[in-house]
Amino acid sequence: MNILLAEDEPKIRQGLRAIIEDVVKNELRILEADNGKTAFEMFRTSERMDLVITDIRMKEMDGLELLRRIKQEQKDTPIVVISGHDEFEYAREALRYGVMDYLLKPIERVELARVLARIQAEGKGGPAGDESPEPDKERLVIRKVKELIQQSLEQEISLQFLAERVYLHPKYLSETFKRETGQNLSDYVTERRIAKARQLLSGTTLKVAEVAAMCGIPNHKYFASLFKQHTGATPTEYRERG
Repeated sequence: MNILLAEDEPKIRQGLRAIIEDVVKNELRILEADNGKTAFEMFRTSERMDLVITDIRMKEMDGLELLRRIKQEQKDTPIVVISGHDEFEYAREALRYGVMDYLLKPIERVELARVLARIQAEGKGGPAGDESPEPDKERLVIRKVKELIQQSLEQEISLQFLAERVYLHPKYLSETFKRETGQNLSDYVTERRIAKARQLLSGTTLKVAEVAAMCGIPNHKYFASLFKQHTGATPTEYRERG
């Protein structure tokens, strides 16, 4: 399996490579580039790529220009675009070029594994021509919802709040999120709050009540109970364990 990885942040690139090497068990060849220009040169001069993973914003040539040129060279090349929280419009533009998927930073291991499994199942090179799969609008909406949640963890996050920002009816958004992720929206919000709490407890000296407030749960007693329910330890115990 030949994969081209274009990402200008070394740590993210190394992290992506580690996930790929862990998930793909058969023969694997990964080419890395820290800008779009180098990535395109690699694409043109190397063996056919089974998958291209590219960041949106890079020096010399950005991800949009890279995927445009790749599609001109080999239309059926599967491409996955990754972007930061403030680059949703870039991702929308990427859909015009028929990218396979769009992943939001920080990259979730399970999502990348799903993409890799899909590539392997479809065989080397993926489907040809116009049969190349494209992420539908619903999947893009879910990415945007996850982005909004991550940005809003310090405040109350209601279904109505999210629905208004992606221009969907609350019930439709709830059903779509469940269908696309297999998880209730409220459960996902709680999961992200607990993940942020873990990070703050491990990496700061903030008081538990302060951590609770920063995670959008002002009642620190309820926060402690919820945290233990999800981690098996109280916030204090979790911090002491390091």
